[in-house]
Amino acid sequence: MKALSDSHGSTNTNTYETFADLVFCALVVLVLFVVTLAVEVSQRVRSNLVVTDVVPAVEVVERVETLSPEEVKSLSERLQKQKIEMDSQRRRLQTQEQQLQDLRSRISGQENSLSNKIAALAGEQRFTGATEPAILQLAYNYKVDRFVFVRRKEFTNATTRKSGESDLAYSLRQQAELARLAVLSRTQRHFTPDETNAIYAGFSLYKQINPTERSYSVTSERLGVNYSSGLSGYIAGDADLPSYAIDKIENAMNQNFNETGPDSNLMYPSALVQVQGNTQTVVINNVVLSAKDFKDILLAVGGRGVMLDFVGYTGAAPEWLIEQVLTPTGYIGKTPKLLAE
Repeated sequence: MKALSDSHGSTNTNTYETFADLVFCALVVLVLFVVTLAVEVSQRVRSNLVVTDVVPAVEVVERVETLSPEEVKSLSERLQKQKIEMDSQRRRLQTQEQQLQDLRSRISGQENSLSNKIAALAGEQRFTGATEPAILQLAYNYKVDRFVFVRRKEFTNATTRKSGESDLAYSLRQQAELARLAVLSRTQRHFTPDETNAIYAGFSLYKQINPTERSYSVTSERLGVNYSSGLSGYIAGDADLPSYAIDKIENAMNQNFNETGPDSNLMYPSALVQVQGNTQTVVINNVVLSAKDFKDILLAVGGRGVMLDFVGYTGAAPEWLIEQVLTPTGYIGKTPKLLAE
């Protein structure tokens, strides 16, 4: 201070100038002190951050080093077990994914198969080519006043002449085949006229296409009835048909089958069939039939066949009905129509 005073005194300055210089110097010293303090604080904070980051790793290392051999072994076993469980879980996920892919493939295949079946059924309904009349083949046992349903295919085969067949060969073959058919027919159920008429009336009318020269017409037709006097005689046990028998057969055929079934827009005659699963029987128009009786009736229908409307069960058809009736009579292309109860 004295030096400053002397200096200012020698230069003819006053006291105020000396005091201003002193304040200026103090401010400079204060600024330097603050800068130094800031640098020191910054270095300490940075050092603390570094130490904080390093401490967890150091502590982990120190903890592992302080574990006993038994504890290290136990920790290793737990880690190994967790690894095995993770690998097993990964394999299960891979297996489930593969199963899901297989299921998707099967569903896709079933959808394609279902589409093909639907298309096939649509084609079967549309392209039937059903132009032949529906025929019911019957025989009449005049000795007991009973009707028999005769297998249409066997009768047609017996009465149809083959290409290149001579008159004698055809006559002998026809007699032999009709005789065999008569023996088979004797083992079947013989129906009373009332039962036969009721069964016949159980089949509906159907639509028939009649081609013309330039177009076609559509008519409602009833199930036709065909019979053979000669076969009726064989069934009755007469190799040579008596003269009185011919009149009885013709009268029986002409006096029956007058009641028709309901009208229908279908291309096939149809029948409503009540299934009685507890007794394995069916009912057509109040006539109770065994499985064999029902099969014999269906085999007697020729031309275009019949459609069957079933009631009396839900879901799939009973096994006995499929095995004893439907499959032997040719109902294998598709499931017969099933009506609700």
